[in-house]
Amino acid sequence: MLSHSAAPLAPPARSRIRRHARTTFGTVFLLVFLVAVLEGAARKWVAGSLSLPLVLLRDLLAVYGIYYAMRYGGFTPARPAMRLLLLWSALVLAWGLVQTIAGDGTLAIMLVGLRFWLLYVWFGVAAALLLEPEDVAAICKTTLVLMVLMAPLVVMQHFLPPGSFLNRQVDGDEDRVFMMVGDIVRTTGTFSFTLGYTTFLAITMPIALQYVLGGDGKRHWLYALVVLGSLLVSVLVSGSRATVLLLPGLFAVAALCTLMFGRSVARRRVLVWLGAAMVMGAVGMAVFSESVESTAQRFHDAAEDEDFGDRVGTMFLGESEAYARPTLLGAGLGRGSNLASYLERGEITFMLSETETGRTIEEAGLLGYLYVALKFAVCVAGMWLAVGAARRTGNCFAILLWLVSTLCLLTWSLIGQLTANVLGFLFVGFTMAVTRLERQGRLTGANKRARPRRRHAR
Repeated sequence: MLSHSAAPLAPPARSRIRRHARTTFGTVFLLVFLVAVLEGAARKWVAGSLSLPLVLLRDLLAVYGIYYAMRYGGFTPARPAMRLLLLWSALVLAWGLVQTIAGDGTLAIMLVGLRFWLLYVWFGVAAALLLEPEDVAAICKTTLVLMVLMAPLVVMQHFLPPGSFLNRQVDGDEDRVFMMVGDIVRTTGTFSFTLGYTTFLAITMPIALQYVLGGDGKRHWLYALVVLGSLLVSVLVSGSRATVLLLPGLFAVAALCTLMFGRSVARRRVLVWLGAAMVMGAVGMAVFSESVESTAQRFHDAAEDEDFGDRVGTMFLGESEAYARPTLLGAGLGRGSNLASYLERGEITFMLSETETGRTIEEAGLLGYLYVALKFAVCVAGMWLAVGAARRTGNCFAILLWLVSTLCLLTWSLIGQLTANVLGFLFVGFTMAVTRLERQGRLTGANKRARPRRRHAR
């Protein structure tokens, strides 16, 4: 807050407008996030014809958020990040035009590619620069509330047969319901596919762990038990191998970072919660034993079909086939997305590689290699900054976020699947914003209350 002596010297109107604009941008961010999370529920249980209107609504909200950030939030070429983004966008646009002229691509597919490659990158960068502590708190609370409310839903989906209303697919075809083993359904929550719910759980994990491990007080302990219990149950019934591996891995990293960088109170707290998590996990595994057995069977079947190390390497580096048929220009921006396959063939499938790295290389050729290298560089730089912030503040939130963001940038279908594209870049932008605020010392505690920004008289 301004002191009495400095208040008359502060720039009056413009600064207030920008502070208000950033909070408004946070509201737009939340709206885009909510549409992405609840879109599948509307398509499954209300009307499948809502797909296109909801996608358009989500994209228009993102465009408005970018405009608002540029008009009122200082998201202008004066910022180095904005200049780099403009350069990258010009390169992607030029590459897409050359592909369309020199290859057999169409303008419609190129526009789809530009949407996947650029729209939410712009929105994510704007979020990284403009989100304020109040916005971070609202996003964290909204995410946790959605996860807690979705937990009873996925439990019911787990116990219900594939033909039930809650397990209904968008097209209503019972045979297209994804099963684990036998008659046990892979839960989808409010999403129309299993990947969407797995993505949502991955986004929720670092936020939930930070909330559980970062607070104190009787009321917080009660809420934290609900959050941790809901997260454990959601993971147990998800049937996702990646999710089952990710949660204990993140918990171990959070405990290790707290023991290394945290204060004595935080160290004692993390040990208590580690014990509580083990007890709750044992109870959950006993209650949902069928789901645990089915997930274990999925691990066993996968181990027989492929080597675990090769599978992990393929997830991060792409299939060998993508490197076996190299091209300078690539097949065309957007050609590997499910939206492009729907426009060309009338069905939602991936036309190129199944992995994100392989799809990027096959779509864009030489530009794809550059894009993959840039994502690796962003992950390394982000983790470096997060570790530095943790050493100064004792808070490992940014480290947890960057671990998931690394998985997001390198393995999620960011340029191939509509919902993953939105949630992925929103999460990376949120991660960058949290890292920036922690480095500035403007986030405190688990509830992320704002520390006032110091202003100097001019």
